[in-house]
Amino acid sequence: MRTLVLSHQCSDPANRDRLRAIAALGVEVILALPGGTTGSDAGIRLVPVPVRGNSAAPETLRWHVPTLRRVLAEVSPALVHIEAEPETPLAAAAAAVCKRIRMPYVLSCWRSTPASFGLLTGRRVNGLLRPAPGVMGGNRLAMDLLHQRAPQALAAAIPSTGLVLGPLQAREGRRELTIGFAGRLVVERGADTLLAALGGTYGQWRVVIAGTGPEQEALEATVQRLGLAARVRWLGGLGAETTERLWQEIDCLVVPSRDTPHWVHHEAPLLLEAMARGIAPIVTRAGALPELVGRAGPVVADEAELAEALQRWVSDPDSCRASGVAARQWVMSRYTSAVVAERTVAFWQAVVEHATPATGAGVTTGAAMFSTT
Repeated sequence: MRTLVLSHQCSDPANRDRLRAIAALGVEVILALPGGTTGSDAGIRLVPVPVRGNSAAPETLRWHVPTLRRVLAEVSPALVHIEAEPETPLAAAAAAVCKRIRMPYVLSCWRSTPASFGLLTGRRVNGLLRPAPGVMGGNRLAMDLLHQRAPQALAAAIPSTGLVLGPLQAREGRRELTIGFAGRLVVERGADTLLAALGGTYGQWRVVIAGTGPEQEALEATVQRLGLAARVRWLGGLGAETTERLWQEIDCLVVPSRDTPHWVHHEAPLLLEAMARGIAPIVTRAGALPELVGRAGPVVADEAELAEALQRWVSDPDSCRASGVAARQWVMSRYTSAVVAERTVAFWQAVVEHATPATGAGVTTGAAMFSTT
């Protein structure tokens, strides 16, 4: 199978692990990038496409349409995979070229909150999505939003990046439970909810907080008010060294985010990295967090349920560490680069098989959800 991938995210080689894993499965992957030079990367053929616009805002770049046409003609792929939100110039240009030559295409997006478009932009987005044979969301929220506008398409929820499995952290033999928080200290991330829950948690525990942000002063005041200063340690700004220290210390990671009308927690790479290391998760019912955790850890509705979950693990640290083992197994089964690659290829093959032969667009089965689990 030969697939042409159009993506500005993959300009960074660090974001190509999933594509390398796809190439290792025997799929011929051609990656079209904004600018750059011709080359290869672990089985991926790199093709530069001229662009116009501000490189600091890559989603706004205008890709050179004649070059896109030439690349499609030369490559002659079975499928085009477009990684861009539907209102972007890349999505519009690539879909127009594909429709003109009747080439099946998949649109892959991450947006997890409804977008409000003007009349003309809304028409362009609908014109792009309605004939799409396949749509892929980075999570189920994103998939559902795409599928609402493309009910005829096969739809799947598959991350656009995979996880490289880290080492399992050893935590046996400690009676004190170490609780972690990692993220920017803003209202949406809910660190205040965690501190409030810990205010009523008794036993041997401490909390390590990695991250900085505008809410730090208020959070420090909360720590003092609740009498938790001796139990709380602040690691400072997030970075590779900080997170590595955090993983070595903590038994569980709490992600107490709260949704707002304009923001949801649509992805959580630090959460998945922690789970991959055998660190037990506790998350709120915000955004894609329940989907990411599955049955590997508690999903709580509010501060009271979070306090109950923490108290259970403080009283029985071994059960927390058992949840960490389950979390690692869950990540291995769904979120490593190899598994994400297999799920992506299966979806691509299904889209090609279901695309209407006469037009290269639409699917023969009508509205459909595609399961790759």
